[in-house]
Amino acid sequence: MKVGVFIPSTDETIAVPTLARRVEELGFESFWAPEHPAVPERLDSQFPERGEMPDFFRKIMDPFLCLAAAAAVTERIRLGTAVCLVPERHPLMTAKEVATLDVMSGGRFEFGVGAGWIRGEGEALGTDWKRRWSQTRDYILAMKACWTASPASHQGSHATFTDMVVEPKPRQRPHPPVLIAGELERAAERVAAYGDGWIPRFTALNGPAAIEAGRRKIEQLYAEQGRDPATLTVTLFGCNPKRELHRDFENAGVDRIIQVLRISSPEQTLERLDIWANDLL
Repeated sequence: MKVGVFIPSTDETIAVPTLARRVEELGFESFWAPEHPAVPERLDSQFPERGEMPDFFRKIMDPFLCLAAAAAVTERIRLGTAVCLVPERHPLMTAKEVATLDVMSGGRFEFGVGAGWIRGEGEALGTDWKRRWSQTRDYILAMKACWTASPASHQGSHATFTDMVVEPKPRQRPHPPVLIAGELERAAERVAAYGDGWIPRFTALNGPAAIEAGRRKIEQLYAEQGRDPATLTVTLFGCNPKRELHRDFENAGVDRIIQVLRISSPEQTLERLDIWANDLL
């Protein structure tokens, strides 16, 4: 089982280069960063987890800059977004940022994507809220055009451009893996249509049996579309740090589990990382 590490970095948490270097030294497989560019003072959407939204959501740093800092001090670990809020960014700019980071890291980037859950944030940044997953699909297809053609053109319902040169191209060919967040049925359709992997969240409802069923559904859709089911990857976001549970999810078809570091002092963060390495790796 591959084990990654996620942290919602702010200006008060451990320095990203320090943490990323330690993640690699201890033998973890990957390092992940989230995105929330601008959060309304008064939340207008239901927080996905219990209780109130933690204040640190309003302080999260830009994921691409965090991962660039991590790339500069590491050589082996994969570097991913969990997740990039695709409809909140212009696809031409995002295509360049993804490709640049992939080149800078030597082809180590994993493009985890989502459509967002905070309506006020999304709409302020140009999201067509009721059609945000349609917009996400259109933007990803636009980015794929940028990554694979020069000049690139795209005619979509949300993005249109003709004969644009967007360089550099990603180091990975044809592009970094696109991992799509979401739960079960709708996520399966999206992954099969324009993704390379699935990022479900660990919840009380998403046990090994549910994840296994989701993987089988996506593999079925891959086969129906002429895609190789063996290329699918499943990355579970968040999980109790228990070796036995990791083994159960591995048997269910999970390829990678991302362990979530909660906000704490730098010393406590490194201590937690050492415990995970001892218990899970």
